[in-house]
Amino acid sequence: MCGEKMEDKNKKIIYLTIIALFFALSVSMVALKTTKVANQEETSREAVETALNILNEENQLNTLISKKEIENNFINLVYENENGTYKSYFINAKNGEQMNPMDIIIPEKTKEYEAKMLQLLELKYPKFVTEALTKEDVIKAYQIRDNDLFIYYSNVTTTPAMNEKFTLKINYNEIKEYLNFPVTTSLEYENENGFQYDKNKKAIALTFDDGPNGKMTERLIKVFQENKMHATFFMVGSRMESSPSILLDVLNAGNEIGGHSYNHKNLVRLTKEEIKEDERKTKEIYKKITGKELTLLRPPYGNVNETMKQNMDFVFVNWNIDTEDWRYKNKDHVYDSIINTVEDGDIILMHDLYESTIEAVEKLLPELYSRGFQVVTISELANLKGVNLENKKVYRQIKEAH
Repeated sequence: MCGEKMEDKNKKIIYLTIIALFFALSVSMVALKTTKVANQEETSREAVETALNILNEENQLNTLISKKEIENNFINLVYENENGTYKSYFINAKNGEQMNPMDIIIPEKTKEYEAKMLQLLELKYPKFVTEALTKEDVIKAYQIRDNDLFIYYSNVTTTPAMNEKFTLKINYNEIKEYLNFPVTTSLEYENENGFQYDKNKKAIALTFDDGPNGKMTERLIKVFQENKMHATFFMVGSRMESSPSILLDVLNAGNEIGGHSYNHKNLVRLTKEEIKEDERKTKEIYKKITGKELTLLRPPYGNVNETMKQNMDFVFVNWNIDTEDWRYKNKDHVYDSIINTVEDGDIILMHDLYESTIEAVEKLLPELYSRGFQVVTISELANLKGVNLENKKVYRQIKEAH
């Protein structure tokens, strides 16, 4: 009996010893694992710090303008070079290795991201600039910010040439589903838009008389859209009546329409009653098609007299640069007559009747943009210059209000 008790006691001791050994081994393994993880984290921090130090050393002559760490994912650095261009880096926050900027995009979403970037470029810049910014040799620097991805472009060659810094701001609302890191979004944002004009820049108005004229007018609408510019079309009432869809196309593209009498008669030769009837018919047609009031008039031949002023409810808009496109029908003449003389606040006369005029405008708009001119409607020009357009007054230029 005593032997059996002794045997049970020995078994119990062996069992407890095994449990103790197992527990000790487990604790040792946890401690070893914790030490290993700590060592790995320390190694990772050292690798990242080494990578950052190397980059700072490489860019010692440049200015670090931005350093952004996205959780434990990556670190983004942006340097401004001595020549005013930018360079960016993405560093893996776990191992210090340099990443490709496209690594921040979900691989299967790359095409959608690139399409969105192109869409926003086209919203901000004229076609000729967008084409230059999307060439393969263009260098892009990416800056991760709180609410948006900001891109700096360098090595950009435009035709015509421009001395300008090109950038693009992409709000995270536009690309959040393409990114492989978490972002903060806000519904209160506005995309950069090339039609948002600046009061501090030069502005002029290109105007077109005698239309609408079918394909010619439609072609002008397109070229103005592509260049992020607007125009004012002074239309003949009888032509409006026969081309209602073009009026809507002109307005929907952000352009402006003024009257040019009902059938292009010289209004100074008409009686008071005939003048009033001409205005009534033209305004009635315009309102029936567009639902809007017609407020501007380009008097045929630029002729205005006191009878017109007293009896017509219009702002009279003439011009100070006449291209005489109707006389020469030569695109180079039209182009030269503008580019060699144009100044801030000018109003320029053309006609949307001639292919040579449209060809001149296609060449002209990029050149005007490259020289810092905004091409806008008469009303936009007045707004930019702080001028309140007054009824019965004649305008040939619209300069800064003092």
